[in-house]
Amino acid sequence: MVRLPSLLEGWTVGHVLAHITQQGDSIRRIFLAAEQGQIIDQYEGGMSARVAAIEGAAQRSATEHVADVRRSIYDLEGAIASARQGWFGTARMVSGAIASVADLPLRRWREVEVHQGDLGLSELGCDGPESWSLNYVRHDLPGMTMQFKAHGPMGFNDLPSQVRTLAPAQRLGWLLGRVSIEGLPPAGLMG
Repeated sequence: MVRLPSLLEGWTVGHVLAHITQQGDSIRRIFLAAEQGQIIDQYEGGMSARVAAIEGAAQRSATEHVADVRRSIYDLEGAIASARQGWFGTARMVSGAIASVADLPLRRWREVEVHQGDLGLSELGCDGPESWSLNYVRHDLPGMTMQFKAHGPMGFNDLPSQVRTLAPAQRLGWLLGRVSIEGLPPAGLMG
């Protein structure tokens, strides 16, 4: 199953699982560093090291992926639970943007929700925006809509009518670059 193509071009299910694991590990590193008053890069070695690590880990067996995803979850949850002063820190994300450590749990939630949909495994209920949890969609849709609107002059960039009529998960999917609408360019928020 991990060798099957995912919904992300050029990535297998194994690539997506490796990315989910490595992104969790990177957020854990950030929390641990922030607790020590340090500002670090999300991925040691930057984007090229991230890509190489994902490529290397993508070839693991399903059993190895499951064990590694679980380990990453437990390690990250431990770092978050023990954080005190780290919540007030910042980090350099792989994009180069500086992010507040306090915002990282939402970013992690987004990564897990969106990428489980990217797996493209309909038989497991992991196939696109409709597989995202209602709580996640309700939480992230207003913020992403506001972010889209802020791209216009004085924040007056309204959602296109074709997007406003979509179901909430599909609307968020368009904002996050996971849903295409004929005749409409991508929202352009995620990269």
